[in-house]
Amino acid sequence: MSVIPTTDHPKVKPKPKRKKFPAWPHNKKLETISTYLVLGSMAQTALVTGVPYPTIEIWRRTDWWKEYSLKLKTEDIQQLDSNLQRIVNKSLKVLEDRIDKGDAQYDQRTGEIVRVPIKAHVALKISSELLNQRDKRDNKPVREEVEKTIDARLLKLAEEFSRFSSMKTIDVQATEVLP
Repeated sequence: MSVIPTTDHPKVKPKPKRKKFPAWPHNKKLETISTYLVLGSMAQTALVTGVPYPTIEIWRRTDWWKEYSLKLKTEDIQQLDSNLQRIVNKSLKVLEDRIDKGDAQYDQRTGEIVRVPIKAHVALKISSELLNQRDKRDNKPVREEVEKTIDARLLKLAEEFSRFSSMKTIDVQATEVLP
């Protein structure tokens, strides 16, 4: 007669229960992602946030980590674009003022600041740089779109050629079937 081991049997030890780790709050996860994006190191992120290094390793492989990091990066890029746009607008206002009223210079005889018209080579440099930047901005999206469509067509042609080359020829013999 065989003995079936059960947990009541003195020689059979029960399996140890796995330790349950606390679920991390959503805010802590977001803090960990943003800290990692700033520091670029999982070890430093673990020290700063208090989240264990192995947990951060596991989180980095999940879809939600990738989603939130992409979202945070996109927000940072948008904020940077906004700041750059403000700087460009202020710079253009200063340039416009210099073109309209001239450069400010100190007059030693009178001891006052006077406005002197800008020189022709400075005006030419300003206008040519602004026109070049406008042309780059206007042509860049069109050029990228054309390159994408050309690349897509070439890729499609390559796929078709590979499909044709891998096709096997089938010899068919016609036989007449009479009713």
